[in-house]
Amino acid sequence: MMMSDDGLKKKERKVNGAPAWVVTFGDMMSLMLCFFILLLSFSNMDKPSFERVSGSLREAFGAQREIIAFAPPIGEQIVVTRPEEPVLASFRQQMAEAFKEQIDAGQIAVEGRGDLVTVRMHDSLAFDSGRADLKDGGKALLDKLAASLAQTQAVLLVGGHTDNVPLRADAAFSSNWSLSAARAVTVVEYLASHHQLPAYRLSAAGYADGEPVASNATEEGRAQNRRVEFRVTTRQGAQNR
Repeated sequence: MMMSDDGLKKKERKVNGAPAWVVTFGDMMSLMLCFFILLLSFSNMDKPSFERVSGSLREAFGAQREIIAFAPPIGEQIVVTRPEEPVLASFRQQMAEAFKEQIDAGQIAVEGRGDLVTVRMHDSLAFDSGRADLKDGGKALLDKLAASLAQTQAVLLVGGHTDNVPLRADAAFSSNWSLSAARAVTVVEYLASHHQLPAYRLSAAGYADGEPVASNATEEGRAQNRRVEFRVTTRQGAQNR
């Protein structure tokens, strides 16, 4: 059976080429792709919302993977403050009241923290320049301190301090070391002999100019450094701090 020429041409077109509607469909898909690309390029992505949505999708499909990440150590300064002991708080209050006049004049300072109370006394209140003999005014101040100290079982370290100016060649002491130590010992001896404070509660030390509280470059600073310090604590052997 012979096939006509028109039938052969139709068969060849079906075998060798795609249907005409495929071209139209491809054009439409290309246009839609371009359209959505343009929409995406013009939009502003909300990153937090996107992360929440993507996270929800991962959890829903079981793709969530939890990774424990240890953060690098960050330096922190931990300040531990000890509450002030009631006995020493009372002692500090008594010192503030007993020396109110001298505190107002800037001649005495009273400080307290935790289990330590420090009383700083200008050396001119108790001693003449370059001397280690107690003045009457200094004895009266020590009497007030001893009266409050006798009401506690606290221990006392008396420290003598000077400025960095060397002593004169004709001075009674060879150096600021010997002067500061002699003054501390004089105070301890007075407290022990006149107020019967036991020896285990008393100690003396001379620091010369080793622990300044102000600059020795000015006369005002040197005057602050020339002092007698009383460190009162309830911890035996813990005064040197």
